[in-house]
Amino acid sequence: MIPRRFLIGFVLAVMMALPALSQSNQFRDTKAHLGMGVGVFTYHGPIDLLQPNSKANFVRESNPGLFLLGSFPITRDRFFFRGMLLFTNFSTKDGKQLVGTGSNEFLTKHLFMFEPEIVVTLRAGSKARVLPYVFTGFGATTADLFSNESKGRVDLPTSGVPGPERTAYHLPFGLGVDVAFNGCWSFFAEASYRWHINYVWRNERDYEPHNSSLVMAGLRGCIERKPLVAPPPAYIPPPLTVPSYEPPLPRIPRMCALRDLNSIYFRSSGDLLDDVAVEALDENVEALLLNPTCCVEIVGYTSGNNADIASLRLARQRAETVARYYRENGILADRIHIETEVGEVFCPKGKDGKGCLEEQQVATNPFDCSQRLR
Repeated sequence: MIPRRFLIGFVLAVMMALPALSQSNQFRDTKAHLGMGVGVFTYHGPIDLLQPNSKANFVRESNPGLFLLGSFPITRDRFFFRGMLLFTNFSTKDGKQLVGTGSNEFLTKHLFMFEPEIVVTLRAGSKARVLPYVFTGFGATTADLFSNESKGRVDLPTSGVPGPERTAYHLPFGLGVDVAFNGCWSFFAEASYRWHINYVWRNERDYEPHNSSLVMAGLRGCIERKPLVAPPPAYIPPPLTVPSYEPPLPRIPRMCALRDLNSIYFRSSGDLLDDVAVEALDENVEALLLNPTCCVEIVGYTSGNNADIASLRLARQRAETVARYYRENGILADRIHIETEVGEVFCPKGKDGKGCLEEQQVATNPFDCSQRLR
């Protein structure tokens, strides 16, 4: 069974994390994650590895396990790389009773599993709160990892290298669901099955194959990416003092050096940022952080007419989406001004919509902060 101190620590971590979780959908943008949790590992195979497989020699033996996960995105919305470490078979009493005088260290020893995986999400959008996914990869399960016993067998590797009676290479396939609490924390649960593949390239006819399955759940936390912070403005000394009969020297105002910034485009009837839009906004953020005297006017466009409330609302939502992205990446709110404009015409008939991009855009227009819009 799982030691009591591990269970108590896991429950306390969940209780401490839940009160701080806000209701935000901003999740999984470009962050790496670490996770941990508990699961149930099930061995499917012969009781005695050296005996011919039969119904009398087949068993399904389940044990609790502890696991650690680490992952990072390969692409923003779909593909992730993940590594998993699993420790299971804490108590070997039941396994030893099953094996008796036979040979099967997968039932009588502690088990360690290492598995690199590729995770593919089943829906696009890194900001989705509920995200189903599938995964596969390649892994190995080793019994009694730190033992140096070779048992005197001629066909086994040299001492200290686990042989086929202690190591099973496998091909995993599983599915799961990840539920985001806020921008950094999520709960996930998944189930998977692993096929024994030692016999694909090694002639181990003396050993009966076995498979395994795993059901697990846990928490993931992100490794925060700190936003780029603009350096403090250079110190400007006060103006020189002059005799009282002469006017003071005028101060030279700092002017905004930016003339234009990237505009982004939305799909019809939507307000979600795609990869192209995020890259364009990242360039805008970098330019604004390096030019702290520049403010921006964010103008949202959409097709329709000025009396169309739905079009006005959509244009406003798109502008708010861009403004929120700027604020989350270090741009102060008092440097941002939002406007909306509605086009006079819809897409011409017979066109595929490319000619209407101007009606679906959000423009970012820089201006000097000393000339704030009112």
